[in-house]
Parts: sequence; C-alpha cells; structure tokens
Amino acid sequence: MTTTSRDTGAATDRRGHLMTAGEWRNATITDLFDEQVRRRPDAVALRFDGVDMTYAELDRRADLLGRHLRSLGVVTESPVGVFIERSFEMVVALVAILKAGGAYLPLHPTEAPDRFRDMLQQAGTRVLLTHGRLADRVPEIDATVVNLDGGIEEVVLDGPLEPGTGPDNLAYVCYTSGSTGRPKGVAVRHRGVVRLVQSDDYASLTSDETFLQLCWLTFDPSAFEIWGSLLNGARLVVYRPGPLSLDDLAETIVRERITTLWMTTGLFHRMVDTQLESFRGLRQMLAGGDALSPTHINNLLTAYPDLLVVNGYGPTEDTCFTSCHAMTDLVGDTVPIGRAVTDTRLYVLDENLQPVPDGEWGLLYTSGSGLARGYIGRPRITAERFLPDPFHAGERMYSIGDVVRLNDKGVLEFRGRIDDQVKINGYRVELGEVAAVLTGLPELKEAVVLAREDVMPGRKVLVAYVMPVGENERLVQELRVALHDKLPRYMHPSVIIELDAFPLTRGSKIDRRALPAPDRQPRLVDNDYEAPRTPLEGLLADLLADALALQEVGVHDDFFELGGDSLVATDLLAQIRAVLGVELRAVLFFEDATVAGLAEMVESTSPGLVGAGTE
Repeated sequence: MTTTSRDTGAATDRRGHLMTAGEWRNATITDLFDEQVRRRPDAVALRFDGVDMTYAELDRRADLLGRHLRSLGVVTESPVGVFIERSFEMVVALVAILKAGGAYLPLHPTEAPDRFRDMLQQAGTRVLLTHGRLADRVPEIDATVVNLDGGIEEVVLDGPLEPGTGPDNLAYVCYTSGSTGRPKGVAVRHRGVVRLVQSDDYASLTSDETFLQLCWLTFDPSAFEIWGSLLNGARLVVYRPGPLSLDDLAETIVRERITTLWMTTGLFHRMVDTQLESFRGLRQMLAGGDALSPTHINNLLTAYPDLLVVNGYGPTEDTCFTSCHAMTDLVGDTVPIGRAVTDTRLYVLDENLQPVPDGEWGLLYTSGSGLARGYIGRPRITAERFLPDPFHAGERMYSIGDVVRLNDKGVLEFRGRIDDQVKINGYRVELGEVAAVLTGLPELKEAVVLAREDVMPGRKVLVAYVMPVGENERLVQELRVALHDKLPRYMHPSVIIELDAFPLTRGSKIDRRALPAPDRQPRLVDNDYEAPRTPLEGLLADLLADALALQEVGVHDDFFELGGDSLVATDLLAQIRAVLGVELRAVLFFEDATVAGLAEMVESTSPGLVGAGTE
C-alpha cells in the first residue's frame, strides 16, 4: 500500500526533560508558552527595531491585553481579528488572544474592504485589534475595534487568566482563496500547531535558535516562525513592517545572526540569485509554497555544504507542514516533497480511494493530528474535503488535491494539481474565485482566469480573459479599480484580455487551451500616455517595461496597476541599482511607483546622475 507515516511515541523535550507523545499531544499553545515563561523569564523572546523583549515582559503585556479582551466578551473559541503590521504589538496580540481563550484571525494590510467584511462576518468576529496607520484602513464593520496605540484598559480579574482551552479548540483561522468566489476560513486547532513545533524530524527547534518573523500572518508559515520560536524558548526577530527590500532583508539576516529562516519559493530563489552571502550564518533554511528550483538548491548547498535546506510542503488545512524533505546533498532534476512529519499519515490513492502501487502517480491525502477542524461556517465544503479515513476508523483525512508518487527512496515526488488552485508568490489562489469576482461585475458577461508561465520569465502570472457587456474604452482601468475593493492585490490579474467570445470545445465548454497567449501588452492602464521627457525617464521606462514584459510604459503609469507586485518590485530596484548604481528605498517606491516618481528619487539621491550615462 502506498502510504507514508511518521508516528512518534516520544520526543525529547528540548527544555530539559523527556516529554511523552501523550504529554505534548494534549498540550495547548498557551501551556507550552507558559512553560517557557517559567523556565526562562529573563531570556529574550522578541527583538524588533533594535529593542529586546523578554519572555516575562511578553507574558505580562499579553496578560494585560488578554484581560481586556475578556472584558469585551472574548471567551473560548471567540475569533478575534488581527489587523496589525509586524511589530511587538502583533506578537503580544496573538499571545493575548490565546490567553483569553480566543482564536486569532489575521487580515492582510492590502485586504479589499468587501472581502475584509465577509471574512469577519463568516467567522462571527466581534472584536478587531489594530494599530498605527492600519487603524485608518479599517472599513465599516460590525465589531468592536481596539486601537492598541491608545493603550488598553487594565481589567482586574480574580485569579490567573485561565484560557479554558484544550488541544482541539481553535488557535487561529486562516483564510484561503475559495473556488466559489468566497474565501474559506480554515479552523486550525491548538493540537495542530503543537504537533508542528514539537516535531524535530525536519529541523532542530531549540532554544539556541534565532528565528526571523517575515511572513504575513495571513500566510500560515507564520505559525512556524512564531510558535516554533516562542514554544521552544528561542529568540524571534520581527522584521520591520512595510515593503520588502532584498538588500535590507539580507542585512537583517546577517546583523541579527538569524539561524533558522523560512521563505516562500519565489523570494528564496531571488535571495539565492542576488544575496547568497547573507545565508552564511544560517543553520537551517526552509522554503516552500511552490515547486523549488533544483538549480537554486544546488547553488546554495554548493556555497554552504553544512547548511540544512528543507523543502516544507503542506496545505493550510494540515497546519503548515504535511511533509518535509531535508537536503544536505545536491539534488537531481526535481526537489521531492519528502516524508511525512511527526504524527502524520500520507496516502497516495486512486479515484476510488484505493492505494496505488509504489512508483505510480496518485492523489495525496493526509491524516493525523495536524488536520484542521474544517472550514468556518462551510459544512458542505468541509465534508467534501475532510473525508472519513478508510485506514483508521473514527479519524478523518484531507484531500490535498496534488498528484504525487512514492519513489524508490521512499520519498514523495510532486507533479502538480488536479484543480484550478495555483500558488502566486507563495499565496494559494483559486482561479475560480478571481473569475467569480470578475463575472460578478456589471461591466462583464463572463470571465476566465488562468495562471500562465509564458508572460513573464520565471514566474506565474494571472491572466484574465473577459467578455464585456458592451464597448468600453476604459474597461481595463475600471476593472482594476473595482478589483481593489474585492480582492487582495496578490489575486489581481496582471494581464486582462478582452474577447468578443470564448473558444469552445465540442462539448460547448470553454476551451482554456485555445485562449490566446498574451502578447507583450502595449498598455494595461488607460491613463493618457505621456512619453519619457528626459534620458533618465527613458531609461527607467525601459527598465519598467522589461520587468513587466510590456512594450511601453508612460511616465505616469502606476507600476502596480500595470500588474507589478512586491517581488517584481524587488527585482526592478535591483536592476536600477545595477544600471545606475543608485540604492532606492523600497518604501518610497511603493508610495509613488511611476517612472516620474522613480526619476525624482534618483535625482534626489544622486543628482550627478541626471543626464549622465543615460543617453
């Protein structure tokens, strides 16, 4: 039978004693955090912007906020919205919510207002925590909004703050894209998080490590970063908020002596290409979210043969990691997704839920303590994806939807997905959700969305094919404006192509294979085109056009409205540095992402460059 499992009877507790499987399997996040506070109150738990916070201080601040949350009605399993940038306050909020018995529900800073409200309503969220500049971005919602900048009321409660939660209670709700046009809230249990960070079969999670907290909370590897550190007595360095700069990230990794690092596939590849030296001090490099490039893995291992490099694979529904493949030697043509992590069973099955022979391709299912409870308020979809485990009575298994096989070395190899779900910069995107949102707009009759790899070299790009209701010269611009209110930016199509009719198969279904490949689009926005006015603007316009695979870019065209994203922005800034020798701050670029804005930045940074070397 083609199955692989990891079922540990006992694990060495890296806090100094033997912890049986029964002990850690029945613990909660707050149980393990409280143990760290007792054991190492004066050790550094967090570092942010050059300032340290001990475990005792983190505990004290979380208790204070937790009591305030209790006074607002937060009880066991109450979902609490978290609309907070990377900061001390963000981590304090997570610990406080769990101490109060609740579950945290993270929201992305670029979340569209309609989707923002829909997620809170689906989960029944009555309290939202925010701070800083994000406080002004909270849309009108039916919930109590707590701005942590204004301080909180100190509430006196009798006795200690007892959360009253068990291992099967909710720890967090993580929303993923949904094929029906509505996002799905994955209800993750304490048990799943504990299993994730108490396992030591894919990496060394000890108090000697220094983790970097880099992922947005809305991306579930953040659970590995935060709880993998704090529940094992390690030091967690919180990366600054705002746009990502490859140079700044590299400097942070070196300056803070990071030893354990997680990155999405796209970011990992860029860092290996441009910032390989920054990995010198790492002990463990984990990456995932999409297929890893063997070339980049081998380049890294050749440079640092003692580094442990791990391909971390798994859906949000199985609490971040389902399987891992640890590498210390060079890899071949593909990077396997490895073996099951602790307390996880993996099945490779056919369409009748029967095991396929080893070496044959089948669909991957997972079972074990990492499984989420299901989808918040979506019983039908939960029943479709969380099935009875036919090999373990009374348990469930999750249908991942990936095609895999078990090779002759006993590790899983990944071939692809069977549905319309794709990964864009590490984020899971249901193409059906993007298409459903577009089709729901009054300007369109119908829409189809594909993820194509023939638009921009080395990356997947969302391409939307749309049938308009009538003639509209400003259709693309109006669609982009409408999408800002309905989808986060990473789900916006980079290219929108208007068609009078969709090609059909003989069965009268849309023939996706016959949809035209995008040419180098002449323009994706409908501003009045203004050509570059100076040699410097001409050079910058060429760099933007090359980065976005376009024929031309006007001086006032917005980089993001042209289909750019944060990862492409890092590449663009690196190109500007290589060509002009000018280091531009990413945060300023995000404020004025146009050729004109870039030219002003270059001129203010290096006035001597104006007109020089740009003919």
